Amino acid sequence: MRFVDLSMPLDDTIPVDPPFLRPKIDYKDHEAGLADMHAMYGIEPEQLPDQQGLAAETLTLTTHAGTHVDAPWHYHPTMNNGERAWTIDEVPLDWFFRPGVKLDLRHLPNGHLVTPADIDAELERIGHELQPFDIVLANTVAAAAYGQDDYIDTGIGFGREATLHLTGKGVRVFVKVFPLGLVA
Repeated sequence: MRFVDLSMPLDDTIPVDPPFLRPKIDYKDHEAGLADMHAMYGIEPEQLPDQQGLAAETLTLTTHAGTHVDAPWHYHPTMNNGERAWTIDEVPLDWFFRPGVKLDLRHLPNGHLVTPADIDAELERIGHELQPFDIVLANTVAAAAYGQDDYIDTGIGFGREATLHLTGKGVRVFVKVFPLGLVA
C-alpha cells in the first residue's frame, strides 16, 4: 500500500483563508527565549551555552487552519435523522487509510458548481469505478491560485447533489488537492 502525505506547511504569510482566520505566528529567537527560560525554570543567561535560550513559536489558529479535516460537527450539530454530529475525534481513523482516486477537475471554470455528471465524466475518463470508502481527491482551478491574493476567492464547489452522489457510492472522505507533488 502506498501512503500519500497531503499535509501542507502552516505559515502566517500565504493567503489561504480570510485574514481573520489566518494563523498568527509569533517567532522567538534564542535571545528572546532567555526571558522564557528564566520565567519557567529560573535559569540565568550565564548558565546556558553562549547565553542562548530556547527558540520557539507561539501559534494562534482556528481548527480550519492548514491541513485539516472538517468533521460533521463543523457543518451542523446533527446528522442522520437528528443524531448528534460527530466531532473529529469520533470520525473512524481507518477512513483515512483507504485507496484514493484523484479527479482532475481543473478544466471546470472558477465558480462552477460540480454536478454528478461532472464526477461521472471524470471517472469514466480515468476508467475508475468508485468503491465504498474510496477517498476522492479533487484537483481544481484553485491549485494554480495557491499563494496568490485571489486564492480564497478561487475554486469550484461541491454542492448537495455532488456530495450525495459521492456519499451514495460509499465515499466518506473527500479531499481538495492543493499544489503539492500530487497535483500534476
